[in-house]
Amino acid sequence: MQRNECEQKKEILSAILKNCGMVFCEYLVKEDRLIFYDDTLTVKKEISDYLEYLQHDSFIHPEDRWKMKDFYQGKIRGETEVRLLHDQKTIRLLFQAIPVGGVDASVRLSVLVKDITTAKDREVLLEERAMKDSLTSLYNHFFGKELINEYLKNKDPYATCGMMVIDVDYFKQANDRYGHLFGDQVLVELARLLTRMFDAKDVIMRPGGDEFVVFLKDISHATLVKKAMQLVKAVREIHFEGKDYAMTCSVGVCFLRENVSGYTYDQLFENADWALYRAKENGRNCYVFCDNLQRFEIMEKDTSPKGNIDIRYMHNDVISTAFEIFEKTSSFTAAMKLLMEVIGYRFQLDRITVIRTDIKEKSAGRQYQWVSEYAPEVLDEPGNFTKEDFITLFQSYDEYQTTVLQCDNMGMYSPGGAALLMQGEAKTVLYAAMYLEGKYTGAISYVVCREKRYWSKQNRKELGEVTKIISAHLARKQEGNRDEYRETYWTDYDSLTGLMTFSRFRIEAEHFILGDYANSHLMLYSDFIGFKSFNKKFGYCVGDQLLKEYSNFFIEKLENEEEVFFTRVVSDQFLLLIPYKKQSDFLGEIDQLNKEFEKTQSGKFAGAKIHLRTGVYVIEPGCPSASFAIDAANEARKQITKDSAVSVKLYDGSGEEKMQGR
Repeated sequence: MQRNECEQKKEILSAILKNCGMVFCEYLVKEDRLIFYDDTLTVKKEISDYLEYLQHDSFIHPEDRWKMKDFYQGKIRGETEVRLLHDQKTIRLLFQAIPVGGVDASVRLSVLVKDITTAKDREVLLEERAMKDSLTSLYNHFFGKELINEYLKNKDPYATCGMMVIDVDYFKQANDRYGHLFGDQVLVELARLLTRMFDAKDVIMRPGGDEFVVFLKDISHATLVKKAMQLVKAVREIHFEGKDYAMTCSVGVCFLRENVSGYTYDQLFENADWALYRAKENGRNCYVFCDNLQRFEIMEKDTSPKGNIDIRYMHNDVISTAFEIFEKTSSFTAAMKLLMEVIGYRFQLDRITVIRTDIKEKSAGRQYQWVSEYAPEVLDEPGNFTKEDFITLFQSYDEYQTTVLQCDNMGMYSPGGAALLMQGEAKTVLYAAMYLEGKYTGAISYVVCREKRYWSKQNRKELGEVTKIISAHLARKQEGNRDEYRETYWTDYDSLTGLMTFSRFRIEAEHFILGDYANSHLMLYSDFIGFKSFNKKFGYCVGDQLLKEYSNFFIEKLENEEEVFFTRVVSDQFLLLIPYKKQSDFLGEIDQLNKEFEKTQSGKFAGAKIHLRTGVYVIEPGCPSASFAIDAANEARKQITKDSAVSVKLYDGSGEEKMQGR
C-alpha cells in the first residue's frame, strides 16, 4: 500500500514535469556535480566538474554563464533566467531553486528548469506591438514621440538633429482607385525605403494614415539637405507592377542646430509640419525647409491665454508691482497686457490706452490697449488734432506729469479735440505723459466710463510713476527692436534650398573676413545665364528643382571641406565662401565643376541650354568687408556672357572705383 502511494506520487510528479515542460536536476556543491533526471526521476545525465564545464563546454550563452555559476554557489537566490544557444537558436530557460525539507541547499541544491522561450517570445511580440505600427513595423506615434523627447531632453549641447515629416501625395486618390490593399502596399513600400535610407540610430515612425516622421540624430545641416533631396528622388523611383501609379511625396524639414535646447517633439513637429504644407502649396513632389524654428514660439507668445492674476499684484505697492511684472514676464507684450489688467482692476478703470503721438504730423494712435466689459475699444485708426489743442493739453500736465479731464468740462478744447480726448463713452480720463530723452512721445489714458471720478494726488502720483516705468521699458523695447528682429524673425535657412539665408551668410562672412580667418578663401558669385527663359519654357516648379539640384551638387562636392559658407542670394544667384590652395588652378577647377553640372542637368531637359557663370574674388589681408568681397565677385560675374569661352571670371579690380562709390 505504502509503495503504491509512492508510485502514485511519482506518476503525478512525472505528469507535472512533462506537461509543464520542466526538468528536475540537482547540484552537489562540494562534489561540483550536476545530475539531470528524466520525468520518472531516473538519472538521465551527470556532469562532473560542472563549473569547469560551464566555462568551456556548456551551451549556456557566454554572457549568462556568470549567472549560472552564482546561482549554483548560492549567490543568486530563488531563480534566474539564462539563454541557451542550440542549433543556431536561442532558448530561454528559467532555473528555480526548490527547498526540500531536511536537505541543506548549500550542500545539495534541488532545481527545476523550465523552458520559457515561447512565453518570452510572446512578451517581446507584445512589446513590439505596443511600440510599433502593425502595418509597417515602424515605431508608432506614442513610442516614437517618447524616444524623440528622451533624446531631446538628454542630448549633447553640441549635437545637431533634424526632423522630416513626410506625406504621400494624392494618397486618397490611389486608395479610392486601386483599393485599400494597394494603399497598404504603398505605405509598406515607403516604410521599407525609409528603413533602407536612414541610419539605425534614427527614429522612423508612422503617426497614422499616410504620414511618416523621421528624426535624424547627430546630423549636419548639409547632410540633412542632401537626405531630403535623396528621399524625394527615391520615392519617385518606387514602382508597382501592373499599376499605372506614379508615387511621389512631400517633405517638410526642420533643423535644430548646436547649443539650442528646450525643444520638444511637438515643437519640432509643428515647424516641420508647417514646411510640409508649404511643400504641398508649391505643387507637391518636393521638400521645403522650415526657415525659422522660432516661428511657433512667436505665435504661442502672441496668442497665449491670460492666466489668473497673482493675488500679490492686487495688494502690493503698485510701483513695485510694475517693476516685478516687467522683470519676470517673458515678453514685453505679455508684460503690458498683465500690467494694464492689474492697474485696471486695482483702480477700477474701464479702459487703458498707450497712445503714440506724432507732434509734427499732429496725429495720435494706439500702441497697446486694455478694456473692461463696460467700455468699447478706441483709436482703431489714428486721430488728428490741432496745434492749439495739443498746447492746451501739454500745458495742463501737473508736477506728476498727469492731467484729469472731465466729460462736462471740455470747453477749452475744440469740438474735434474734445471728441478725440474723451472718445469711447469716457466720463473721466487721467492722461499721464510719456517722454523719451526729454522729447514728448505720447501719453497713457486711464479711463472711467461708468461715472465721473475724482483723482487724489496720491493716485495721480502713482499712475505718473507707473507711466514712467512703462515709458522707459517701451523705449528700451524700441531700441532693441533691431536685435530682436534678427533673433526672432530673421530666417536661418532658405526654405527652397535649405541653405543658410543671405542675411546670415553676410554676417558670418563679415566676422570671418574681418577676423582675418579668410586669407586663403575665395568669394564666388554664381548664377544661370538665361534662367528666366528656362522658367518660361519648363515652368517655375522645374526651375525651383534646378536650383535645388545646384545647391545639392555643391553641397556634395564640398562636404569634406571646412570653413565653407553657402547661400542663395535671390532667385538663381548663389554665393560661396570657400577655402582654396594658393598654388592651385582654382579657376580651372571651378570651371570644370560648372561644366560638370551643366552637362548633367542639360541631359535631363530636352532642348535646354544650361549655362552657369561664376565671378571670383580672392580674399586677401586688408579686405575691407564681406560686402566688398561680394560686390567684387558680382562685378566679375557680370562680365561673363553666354558667348564667353569660360564660365569663370576673376575679379581684376577694374570695377573698384565704381564699387567704392556705392
